Amino acid sequence: MVIIIKRIILYLLIIFIIISFRIIYINNKSTYKIKLKRLDNKYTYSLSAPRGRILDIKGKVIVDNIKKRVIIYNKLDNPNINNELIIAKKLSKYLTDDFNITKKEISNYIFDKENNLKKYISEDDYKKYKNSIINYQEARNIALNNIKNNYNNSLSLEELKIAKIYNLMNKDYYYDKKIIYQDLDDKTYFKIMDENIPGISGEYIYERYYPYGDLLKSILGKVGKIDRENKEEFLSKGYMLSDLVGLSYLEKEYEDILKGSKGKYKLNKDGTYTKVLDEKIGNDIYLNIDMDIEEKLYEIMKKHIYETKGKFNTEFYNKTYVLVGTPDGKIKAVLGLRINNDNSFTDITNDTITSSFVVGSVVKAASNTVAYHENVIVPGKKINDSCVKLYLNTIKCSFSRLGYIDDISALEKSSNYYQFINAIKVMGYNYKYNMKINATSEDFDKYRNIFKEYGLGSKTNIDLPNEKEGIKGNIVAPDLLLNLSIGQYDAYTPVQLLSYANTLASNGKRYNLSLLSNDNNIIDTVEISDDNMKRIHEGLHKVVTSGTGKGYIYNNDGAGKTGTSETLYDKDNDGIYETNSTSTAFIGFAPYINPKYTFAIISPNISSNIKKGIYKVPINRYIMRDLTNFLFEK
Repeated sequence: MVIIIKRIILYLLIIFIIISFRIIYINNKSTYKIKLKRLDNKYTYSLSAPRGRILDIKGKVIVDNIKKRVIIYNKLDNPNINNELIIAKKLSKYLTDDFNITKKEISNYIFDKENNLKKYISEDDYKKYKNSIINYQEARNIALNNIKNNYNNSLSLEELKIAKIYNLMNKDYYYDKKIIYQDLDDKTYFKIMDENIPGISGEYIYERYYPYGDLLKSILGKVGKIDRENKEEFLSKGYMLSDLVGLSYLEKEYEDILKGSKGKYKLNKDGTYTKVLDEKIGNDIYLNIDMDIEEKLYEIMKKHIYETKGKFNTEFYNKTYVLVGTPDGKIKAVLGLRINNDNSFTDITNDTITSSFVVGSVVKAASNTVAYHENVIVPGKKINDSCVKLYLNTIKCSFSRLGYIDDISALEKSSNYYQFINAIKVMGYNYKYNMKINATSEDFDKYRNIFKEYGLGSKTNIDLPNEKEGIKGNIVAPDLLLNLSIGQYDAYTPVQLLSYANTLASNGKRYNLSLLSNDNNIIDTVEISDDNMKRIHEGLHKVVTSGTGKGYIYNNDGAGKTGTSETLYDKDNDGIYETNSTSTAFIGFAPYINPKYTFAIISPNISSNIKKGIYKVPINRYIMRDLTNFLFEK
């Protein structure tokens, strides 16, 4: 009985093992079938995906997509050169006679058509190739160069067309879809499709469309194929090499939001495609930009830049930058505009984050803050405006004798002398004529640290790549500290000037600048008492009501500071800065109580300083007057 039970258990065990192996076999077979199916199925993706739109704060579309028909070539399996030349010949008849072709493209065509390496390289180079001293690609490049250098226009127009199409069929990465034709009329498009040429199909691509033309285009950014420099970064994020991506500025900054998803297609056995996954449009982004203000600013700037360029002694002037923001860092309008020799205009708005300028007296509100912080100002105490003479240095004065001034009227009248006396006290001295004094890097830091709290000489954290910090002088000397205190030493970017204006308008809170519509963050705070900030505001208000900035702001209901700087200009574009020129700047906010808008404007090289006492065109005042009239007359 025991033996029978043991045998039953053994039989059951054997049956269990057989069944288990069978189940495993079936599962494995199913798995392999799935894997085999995946290998058998070939998929491809659409050329591009519709990106998200870029809109202004009111929902006006600044960047959109436009859908275009294209004729593409998909590389055949193991393509034969002769077959590709046949395809190129069939397609070439649709190419118009005004096409462009390079010698490099001609060389590629001739070499591939002949397919004879030995014919186009020297005997010595051919021996190097045969002896593996140089590889095939190196030998081919030598051959292509020889063909290019010796080409003598021997190809007919028809053959040049074939050469052009052939090069388009072999452009970029091997597995990329090659765009042969785009912007075709319907008749030509369907003619090509009706020919049923192997490897040729029709598709749609999405390109960026700009309803406002070139306005803001320099900071909106470009879209294009992934370059070699950023290849690994994009591949690690799941991109394909054929994807179109944001390459610069806002398109690059917000790539993760704007990017869309390509449609997916299955290649059928008869050569047709079946869509298995729809394309998906990217997400839209909304900017703080108000295109109503932007368009008006463009109109105002074009008018006054053109009129200014026609006035006396403006031979070096050709551009102005203007920014409009809010105290909490939102950019409502921004524009850099250059007039060309033919009186056309170029958008150079991208320079607002990369180009630096010496801005003059606009920094004096920050300089007063340094003096308050170092306890060298007695608020309300008056001194008689005069000049300063340090040992071995030339005399330094205000632009004219301004009489008795205090911390408020010094801003109103833009006294240099007031800042010089304060700077000398910051260094630890009381001024005496022709005195010897020393400055330290720590003295410079006292100014620069406060300036940075305002945003001068510090990145604004604007949502654009490649922002610069400005230019800091590297020589430590007492007369240069005096220059720094009146804005005649370090250089700042236009966006930093707006950040400075914002910080003044928000009572010392510095917010990051942003083009994207969102809540900004406080990134710094100025060390100043409420009372002293009120005195600065009062001084800046007097600037636009009775001082150097009178007439800049609508109804004089605002605050601001003008600045004039003397710089060297490279008139010959030879890298040698030898001619003195004057630049002018202005920062401000309005209304004076509860500011709604902030402003920054700079016009470099507004005069050449060839003659003394020349008239400087007040273009900044003209632009600000018209701009604020538009903003506040509504």
